[in-house]
Amino acid sequence: MKKGTSAVLFSAVLVDSVGFGVVIPVLPFYATSFGASPFEVTALFAAFSAMQMVATPLWGRVSDRKGRRPLLIFGLFASAVSHLIFGLATTLWLLLASRLAAGAAGGTISVAHAYVADTTTAEDRAHHMGLVGAAAGLGFMMGPAIGGFASRWGLGFPGYVAAILALLNGIAALFLLPESRSRDEAKSAPRSDTDTLAGWFARMTSFPISTMMAVYFLAISAFSGMTALLALFLDAKFQADPQIVGYIFTIAGGSTVVIRGLVLGRLVRRFGEQSVVRLGALALVLALAAMPLIPGPMWAGAVVILYAFGAGTLFPTLATLVSFATDRESQGAVLGGSQVVGGLGRVTGPMWMGLLFQPERNREDVPFIVGAAVVVLSWYLAGRIPRTTRRRGAGARPPAADAAVKEAVQSTQSVTPD
Repeated sequence: MKKGTSAVLFSAVLVDSVGFGVVIPVLPFYATSFGASPFEVTALFAAFSAMQMVATPLWGRVSDRKGRRPLLIFGLFASAVSHLIFGLATTLWLLLASRLAAGAAGGTISVAHAYVADTTTAEDRAHHMGLVGAAAGLGFMMGPAIGGFASRWGLGFPGYVAAILALLNGIAALFLLPESRSRDEAKSAPRSDTDTLAGWFARMTSFPISTMMAVYFLAISAFSGMTALLALFLDAKFQADPQIVGYIFTIAGGSTVVIRGLVLGRLVRRFGEQSVVRLGALALVLALAAMPLIPGPMWAGAVVILYAFGAGTLFPTLATLVSFATDRESQGAVLGGSQVVGGLGRVTGPMWMGLLFQPERNREDVPFIVGAAVVVLSWYLAGRIPRTTRRRGAGARPPAADAAVKEAVQSTQSVTPD
């Protein structure tokens, strides 16, 4: 992948993440100014994730047939419109519409992953997947700070800032982002079994993709639960104030950027994808198990570095393995499906860990202990993922390898694409 191309692609992911993070500190206050109840405020947050979860596999499937570039450009301009609606909102319904639109536009993350899979060598793919993750992590770290600062000019003003960023990035992509697959290649590509819902479901539940999805769901569920509970845990146990919690999350975000951007590629080249996935899962287990043992809130800063290492190595490397197990015609659809699985984990993880979190009964440690046990299961399942065989200097994947993958996948399925 050329440097200019990677810069535009990664900035697209960064802008999407910034747009999500910008509204986090102001959305509750903005919504309550329109008379929203606490339940309606949480529903606004859930609306984004729910729409993104629905849209992501659709974006991926369309990009397999129509190309990655038009979908990425459209997503950026759609994000700009959604953020503009946020800034202009005068009712709760308009605010809800802006969050639904932003979630739908945010489904381009699967397209970005597919673009990377199209344009990188097998040897370098995990590194570039990690850079996409680093861009997302940096955006989540920057967004709330930008939103909090911009809100001094009004609760809707952060929406204008996010809209301008998305618009500028969309214009840059329009002129600087090439298509990862030629139009003739996309049109002449054999029809994939994932073109039908039944075929897509059969692919997602076939080995080894089903095992990878199980690993992803279990790990992202516990990871998301720990993220959601960390502030409450530190407050219940040490009466930590928001400044301390913010400092700890900044350490986590900065560590994620460094690990995904600088460390991940070296680890994969030395040890291979499957080993790095297991290493990441082990780091998450240790982080979850260590959190109840810390003697003070500042020790959480050391634990979240381990937690960031686990997430920063496990999730992008798992996406790489999914791309290796998928033929070229199905990259977007299958990687989009993995985002659906991830979305389910991000919704259910905080819920079950929240139910276990009972500080009034001195059970604030229980969610982390159970979470560690869940990731141990993820670590065990990761050991069943086949090791990849990659040739140094090979392309993204030679046609013969694509054919071999497709033949192997179809041999495990009972559904014939129509």
